[in-house]
Amino acid sequence: MSSPPKFPQVAILVSTVHGWGRRIIKGILSYANEVGPWHVWINSDTTDRLKKLPNGWRGDGIIARVSTPELVSNIRESGLPAVNVADASIQGFSAPCVRTDDAAATRMAADFFTDRGFRNIAYIGPRHSANPIWYGQAFREALLERGIELHEYTSRDSVSLESDPMLIKWLLALPKPAGILVWGQGYGLLVVDSCLEAGISVPHDIAVLCGSYDELLSYACFPALSGILSPTEQIGYRAAQLLHRMMDGKKVSAETTYLPPLGIMERLSTDTLAVDDPQLKKVVAFIQAHAFEQITMADILRAVPMARRSLERRFQQVFGRSPLDEIRRIRIDKARRLLAETDLPMQHIAEACGYATYNYLTHIFKQGTGITPRDYRKKMQSKG
Repeated sequence: MSSPPKFPQVAILVSTVHGWGRRIIKGILSYANEVGPWHVWINSDTTDRLKKLPNGWRGDGIIARVSTPELVSNIRESGLPAVNVADASIQGFSAPCVRTDDAAATRMAADFFTDRGFRNIAYIGPRHSANPIWYGQAFREALLERGIELHEYTSRDSVSLESDPMLIKWLLALPKPAGILVWGQGYGLLVVDSCLEAGISVPHDIAVLCGSYDELLSYACFPALSGILSPTEQIGYRAAQLLHRMMDGKKVSAETTYLPPLGIMERLSTDTLAVDDPQLKKVVAFIQAHAFEQITMADILRAVPMARRSLERRFQQVFGRSPLDEIRRIRIDKARRLLAETDLPMQHIAEACGYATYNYLTHIFKQGTGITPRDYRKKMQSKG
């Protein structure tokens, strides 16, 4: 009698409490279904920090958010190959790690606010761990490259839904209109609630952008919170890919793999422009409504009558680029999202972004990003 086939036994030590963890697991299972089957152990524990492997578990590999000394010790004792998906390193643990490129995320946030005319920009994050502190520093550097000084408020060690008089006082004193990048959804909710208590309008006086996006928690707040889209499924997929190589006995570097964020999910908390010029506001509104159509400068000037040279000069002064550059930026942003999140054919993506042919999209996309659409999709979907 033949023995039953042996499937790899993999433990996933990632909490399923939050959307982040569930999306990581979805990416892992996507890879496992392609190469598998894998027999996967998932702990549906309600705690955010899983500390150990299941008692008596015998497997072949581990993917974990390694965030506690107890888990480090447990993984070491197992002697199994492991891949880390935590967003911060822990002392004494060396293993391949896959995580979001936070430097790219802070540059994306800086572009997001400056693209909308903001010159008063702030950051709010905790001080209880190194990663959010470093995140604020990276945001400061990204803004300095654009000639903007960062305002910063350092909160208490943990998020509290209770009123914070010091935060309210700081928000009232902040020059407006202002854009604020916050560390996470909890801080976003705290800022919006504090603005409400202080009589500050969100988003017209203060626009709030979260360093991460959670579909459910975004709508637990009004106005709904905008956030940076982390490549969580791609992180899970890449981690599973690395673990597979390790379980096959192949050597894998212990260096960290950084994946860029997918973009920004815009909700009501950032639905504004920091522009006093009413004509420029109309121009931007027209561009946003028609960016994926075959519009020209003549179309813009028919919608908002003014001298072309005056429009181009004023637009350049406020946004640092021309109206046609703004159209290209919006189109490239949409192409990025479609390439990362869908399997649409390239020609369909080109047409959805306002280009008649894929070849022309390739030319514009590479000009703007330094990479072809096909290579970008391959990189973001982690299948190559």
